[in-house]
Amino acid sequence: MKKTILIVCISLVAVIGIFLGGITLVEYRPQERETLHTIGNESGDLVETHKEYSIASFNIGYGSLGETEDFFLDGGVNIRPGSKAAVENNLLHIKEKLHDLGSDFYVIQEVDEDSKRSYNINQIDELLLDSMGGSFAYNFKVKYVPFPFPPIGKVNSGLLSMAKFKIQDAERVSLPNPFSWPLRTANLKRAMLVTRHPIQDTEKELVIINFHLEAYDSGEGKIAQTKLLSEIISKEYEKGNYVVAGGDWNQTLIKDFEADPTLLTEWTAPTVAWDSLPNWEMGVDQQTPTNRSLIKPYVGNKDKLAKFFIDGFIVSPNIKILETRVSTMDFAYSDHEPVVMRFMLLD
Repeated sequence: MKKTILIVCISLVAVIGIFLGGITLVEYRPQERETLHTIGNESGDLVETHKEYSIASFNIGYGSLGETEDFFLDGGVNIRPGSKAAVENNLLHIKEKLHDLGSDFYVIQEVDEDSKRSYNINQIDELLLDSMGGSFAYNFKVKYVPFPFPPIGKVNSGLLSMAKFKIQDAERVSLPNPFSWPLRTANLKRAMLVTRHPIQDTEKELVIINFHLEAYDSGEGKIAQTKLLSEIISKEYEKGNYVVAGGDWNQTLIKDFEADPTLLTEWTAPTVAWDSLPNWEMGVDQQTPTNRSLIKPYVGNKDKLAKFFIDGFIVSPNIKILETRVSTMDFAYSDHEPVVMRFMLLD
């Protein structure tokens, strides 16, 4: 009996060792900076100063976190919707929303390229608007995520940026990773997607930065990533460039915000480390939340769930924000809402 138990234990250790060795061998290891290709129908039009533009940020929840879903990492139980049709329906309405917004620039997070959790739909192809060029950067690329049960499996996901104007170049910039081996091998490798747009009659550029900061860490990851973001946007402004950085901060963007403790949630959004950021203007809708708790489905629990203000923008001092508003979809097709900012480049 003891011999049998020993053999079973040794076999189990061997299987685990082989599995860990395998996922380590194929681990996604991006460089600190990587040049990206542009995709879609790129325009040759240049950005101009003293002209109004709009940009929309939208975390689409990989088309799989609509109103009927909860999520296991937020205290729910689900891993993906019950059917591919549900994902397709979410994506259809998300694309319609993007089209209806009519923005000049888009920064979109949680876009799956080929992932089991969203039924392997190429969401880049689905969402890339016909009139726009863009670029895509991975921030979650794992051959097989072995948890929970049933496991998440293969994930290829990332950031999608689109623009109606000429893209001079696009770059993936790695963010600090708070996770160590072996958890690191099956986790996100977060990044910023930086696109540069020439400005007419000047050598300066409009720099658009798309990002999705850490969610499920103890706090150190968010802080380190926010500090790097701050360093990069400050350096760009010192060069004379115009900077718009936006996306999902996974941090509360309203100072002195007090959450309602009676609302349901397991995940909470800490206040952004304001001291880590330059004292620039923020593009935030302070009246309408941008994210809801995934501890339960939204349907049937609308008024019981906690909501957060975690999506928005920061702009350099040579940019004037005209308006920032949430274009609400009542969390029907994602656990986030799109945020639209109107702005102007100053001299």
